[in-house]
Amino acid sequence: MGHEIIELDSMRPARTIGTSRRSITGRVAFGGRSIPFESALERDFLVLLDFDETVEGVLAQPFRITYQGAEGRQRYYTPDFLVEYESGDRVIYEIKYRSNLKDEWATLKPRFRAAIRYAKQNGMRFTIATEVEIRGSSYLSNVRFLRPYRDYAPTRTIDEHLIKTLVVLGETTPESLLAAAYWSLDNRIKAVAPLWRLVATRRIHADLYEPLTMATPIWTTLEDGLG
Repeated sequence: MGHEIIELDSMRPARTIGTSRRSITGRVAFGGRSIPFESALERDFLVLLDFDETVEGVLAQPFRITYQGAEGRQRYYTPDFLVEYESGDRVIYEIKYRSNLKDEWATLKPRFRAAIRYAKQNGMRFTIATEVEIRGSSYLSNVRFLRPYRDYAPTRTIDEHLIKTLVVLGETTPESLLAAAYWSLDNRIKAVAPLWRLVATRRIHADLYEPLTMATPIWTTLEDGLG
C-alpha cells in the first residue's frame, strides 16, 4: 500500500530541483503524488521509502542549514530529504555515493556537522545513506518488482483461496502454493498476479532481502492473510 505525502508541519522545499545535464533528475510516484530527485541513487532511495509502510511523509530539499565555513564565511547546506515515520521519528537524510563522500569529504564534513547539530536541536536524526545501504542487497530489485502489483485490483475469491491454502501448507514456495491451490494450469496462471499482490501488500510474507523467485520461501498467518 502506498503512502500519502503529508506536509511536514506545512513545510515547503528550501530549493527546487531543476533539470540538469550532469545528473539524473525526475520524480518518483509516491502515494498519489510525486517527490523530486536529482540522482539515480536518490531515485532508488525514494522507491524504498515508498514501499516502507512505516513512512508517513517525505519532503525533498526540506530546509537550509546555516554554518560557518573554514574561511569564516557563512555557508548554507540543504539536505536531500526529511522523512517522518509513523513512530514520530524524523530523520534528515543525505544521499551520497561512497566515492563522492571520499572525494569531497573536506567540503562535506562541516555541512554534516552542522546538520547533526541542527537535528539534535530540533528533535531529529541525521544520517547518510550510500549505495551500500540502498543497493546492497536484493531488497531494491524485489521492491521494484512488487510495487506495481499494489495497484492491481483485489481478486477476493483468489486471494482468500491462496491465503487459506497457504495457512494449511505452512511455509512453502509460490510454485508449490499455486500447484496446491489449483489443478489447472490456466487457473494457476490467473493466480500469479494476485499472489504477488498479496506479497506486495504484506499479507503473504517473504524475506525480501534475498532474491524473490518462484522457489522463495513464503508464509502467512490466518490473521495476517485475512486482515
